[in-house]
Amino acid sequence: MPELPEVETVRQQLCRKVSNKKIAAVEVFHSKATDHNESFQKVLVGQTIKNIERIGKLMIFTFKDDEELFMLSHLKMTGQFFYQTKSGKVAGGGHSMLPADAMDLPNRHTRIAFDFSDSTHLFFNDMRLFGYCKLADREQMLKAKEAFGPEPIQCDFDVSWFVEKLRKRKTSVKAVLLDQGFIAGLGNIYVDEALYIAKVRPTRLANRVTKKEAIAIAQASKQVLEAAIAVGGTTFQHFSDTGGENGNYTDYLKVFGQQTKQCPRKDGGIIQKIRVAGRGTHFCPACQK
Repeated sequence: MPELPEVETVRQQLCRKVSNKKIAAVEVFHSKATDHNESFQKVLVGQTIKNIERIGKLMIFTFKDDEELFMLSHLKMTGQFFYQTKSGKVAGGGHSMLPADAMDLPNRHTRIAFDFSDSTHLFFNDMRLFGYCKLADREQMLKAKEAFGPEPIQCDFDVSWFVEKLRKRKTSVKAVLLDQGFIAGLGNIYVDEALYIAKVRPTRLANRVTKKEAIAIAQASKQVLEAAIAVGGTTFQHFSDTGGENGNYTDYLKVFGQQTKQCPRKDGGIIQKIRVAGRGTHFCPACQK
């Protein structure tokens, strides 16, 4: 599943491609992707995309002609967006970005096709059908946003609030940071990286973390997310941005996927991989306490 930096990269690039485009036609190939909304096509045809906003990993499409209409989109495990120009050139963002995925669109994994009035197209593909593009009114949109906590990269992120709330939780610090209702956008990769920077072991109970350590975690979370966004996210075999380029934050990973290697701090520690909160977890036993 893409994390906040990957979704933000897709959002930024997709926004540049589809903003101010008028939807001329919509075809739904699988109704589950639209939450079985029989009015999906009728509502969207004639609408002009205004912007694409984001909270956590949820993208929110807004429209120029109806300020009470929104389209909520989540890539989940295997979701992809493909943008096709008039000449047929395709750029995509999401998962499993193999050349075959972008061929002969719409293809067997295409769930929704949006045709724009300028003869360009946007396709939502999702092999496993966990992702969605569903319509919402303002009340529903706000309710969806309420499910997410604040993001560490927000300029008004309250570090004092974070420290207080974190130190009241009785589960592992990693489990707390993965909770999107607590803070949004930190997935498995970036939690491991942030805790390494903060020198806090993922298995530590959150209520045993000191105030100084909690502040360090907040600062490290912001640091890794901003750094990953700057270079387009983290790519293994599953993520590409909408320009067809792989994110390259993998070049900067300190612990994630580095098991059996020497700690970058050269403190004599060897990176270990264990399971915490049901997720593969990486840390240095020498410098993370």
